Amino acid sequence: MSIRIVPKEQLVKERVNERSAGFIPPLLFANLKNLYQQRAERLKTLATESNPFSSYLNFAAEIAQAQQKALYDNPLDMELDELLRHYSQQENLVPLDCKTLRRTQHWQNILHSLIAELLPAVPEHVKPALENLAKNSAQELEEMASALLNNEFSRVSADQAVFVWAALSVYWAQMASLIPGKARAEYGEHRQFCPVCGSMPVASVVQIGTSQGLRYLHCNLCESEWHVVRIKCSNCEQTRDLNYWSLESEQAAIKAESCGDCGSYLKILYQEKDPNVDAVADDLASLILDAKMEEEGFARSSLNPFLFPNE
Repeated sequence: MSIRIVPKEQLVKERVNERSAGFIPPLLFANLKNLYQQRAERLKTLATESNPFSSYLNFAAEIAQAQQKALYDNPLDMELDELLRHYSQQENLVPLDCKTLRRTQHWQNILHSLIAELLPAVPEHVKPALENLAKNSAQELEEMASALLNNEFSRVSADQAVFVWAALSVYWAQMASLIPGKARAEYGEHRQFCPVCGSMPVASVVQIGTSQGLRYLHCNLCESEWHVVRIKCSNCEQTRDLNYWSLESEQAAIKAESCGDCGSYLKILYQEKDPNVDAVADDLASLILDAKMEEEGFARSSLNPFLFPNE
């Protein structure tokens, strides 16, 4: 990976570099204090009558709200120092690799908290999926989790996948928040996957504030964000044939960056146009733009945690 997390014992040395002019933080960990609450509020704001997906946006808001409660009801107590020391000695690894990291029972506790919280709130036609999910054995739930984390989406029914992933996401976000270190940029590329857990991005955000004008990809699993320079395809890293698409004007807060080299696209959200944009919520609310990109022959290089492919 071209972004590596620095173990705690190296932090003093790395902080000297952080004070230099022009330093760009390569990695931003999520602030879990109000992440899911803000996402729920954003989803509800976007669920206007004019949005054809308003019902599903409100449904996603209920899940995000349940994630916030499950986060606080299931605090994670874990020491990651040894894991980071092992990771720092390896090549081409990420510390919380979603495909290889051994999961604990904690994520299933989160899942059952989500189910209990959502059952009274979701529409009647959704309740059977939650009830059936609650009846699965621990082994069956682990098999579902492994399938989703290995991109074998057809092995998990779509009506259950969103809840399993919601629990896994809270679990990975909790672990990421406990990492006792920061990150540094290294030579090399290959930044299309999260340097914390190895999962795909959901979208990218051009930020304001201390990171004014910088683009960060937002992880669809652990909620971390990592820096990728603009005017470069986030999937294949080419710069020759990039185009930007929107459903509105040039000043739109949401655009799709397409790459003619690899045939993919990734949405870009601009905080300077709308400071309230949320990578997950705004990506989900702009599915019409996805349909347009498919018509133009481009495929997503990202995954929204509320939308899983059928195959």
